[in-house]
Amino acid sequence: MNVLVISANTFPGSPSGPAYVAGAARDAGHTVEVFDCLFARDPIHELEAHVARFAPDVVGISIRAVAGKIVDDSAEFHTRPFDARALVKGIVDCLKRTTQAHIVLGGCGFNYYGPEWLEYLDLDYGLRGEAEFSFPLYLERLEQGGDVYDIPGCVFRRDGRISKVPRQRIENLDGTALPAYDLFDLDKYAERDIAAGIFTKRGCAFQCTYCPYSSLEGTRYRLKSPGRVVDESEHIQRVGDRGKIEFCDNSFNAPKKHAQAICREIIRRDLDIAWSTGSIKPIGITDDLCRIFRVSGCAGIGLSVESASDRMLKAMHRGYTVKQVKNALVCLSRSGIPFGVSLMLGAPGETPETVAETFAVIDSFPARQWTWVTIGLNLWTHHQQVLDDARRDGQLKDDRELFNEVNYISPELPKAYMLDLIDSLKERENCHFQVNKPYAAYE
Repeated sequence: MNVLVISANTFPGSPSGPAYVAGAARDAGHTVEVFDCLFARDPIHELEAHVARFAPDVVGISIRAVAGKIVDDSAEFHTRPFDARALVKGIVDCLKRTTQAHIVLGGCGFNYYGPEWLEYLDLDYGLRGEAEFSFPLYLERLEQGGDVYDIPGCVFRRDGRISKVPRQRIENLDGTALPAYDLFDLDKYAERDIAAGIFTKRGCAFQCTYCPYSSLEGTRYRLKSPGRVVDESEHIQRVGDRGKIEFCDNSFNAPKKHAQAICREIIRRDLDIAWSTGSIKPIGITDDLCRIFRVSGCAGIGLSVESASDRMLKAMHRGYTVKQVKNALVCLSRSGIPFGVSLMLGAPGETPETVAETFAVIDSFPARQWTWVTIGLNLWTHHQQVLDDARRDGQLKDDRELFNEVNYISPELPKAYMLDLIDSLKERENCHFQVNKPYAAYE
């Protein structure tokens, strides 16, 4: 069958999800093409022409997000809202006009709001979970006239009702297809300094209150072998000229031994690679770990600090202490690896005093190249523990609001203080910030 995979994402980021799904469909014997909205000047008209030429039998739409905020220096608080739904609706309406192809929704943005997306777009089918398995199975069933309504992770409308089948986690990640990055224009991504992303594992042992990954992927790690991870790196190098790789796990260094083994395999193969990762935890960071990172080609690291207040780290269930944060900053500062830190301000219990504690620690390590500050928590799934606090504090009055974007910030942060804080961030060197919610509505 002809299978068209649409990457509906329009903000800068690696198309890792669509690449893995396209690779899985191609590996199953189908003719696969991709349509990448990120670089489309006129997405709907360009898609219409693509559909007319390719004549797909099935179209899979990868939805990365529903709504949120993006950095825009010209906007209030340097941040403006975005809403992915209008573009996705335009894509679906175009497909309904121009093709009889089966339309399947997927992607992490669909994972969290499957029924809501089906209702919003007036569609009948989508796949949640790890689609490297379920999407090829769907194509096989469709081609053979089988039942597509018992596929793990499917969400479907039948007889006027929307139903969901439980997801199934892939145990053997080495058995999945290589990501089809050759179908994407990696040179264009490189021009915008976006590296091709690789997932080295699934699962997360941490249970941070604002993050849904452990509930969605499980708390047990399912690891790709180091050899398979480096195979993917070599595959990307063959199809792109720049050789930049991003390990896009939410915590590349957990488990630590797995990250070390991947680096050793890169070194063993003498692979000339520049890799980065946007998220490591300040756990188990040593001079030796930084050395193997550097020797294997690490070109940049993002350290997920979020807070340097022990009270806040405990409240957020981050799983580490300020002492470990300081140790990680010491090791990275003398490693020679470019690095930055991310902070998240405004979780339940945050006060001006805990914010001051955080900046006191961070500012004592000037070797960092950048600081990324997120103010306010985006409530973007039903699987975040922080929703209980948002309901209690009156910032989430109806869970149905989540599909329209809701944000939370600690009511213990006074409005005047927060406005001054945001102004002060503008004066900081190499400080970038995103304001999901500047302050709470006070009564």
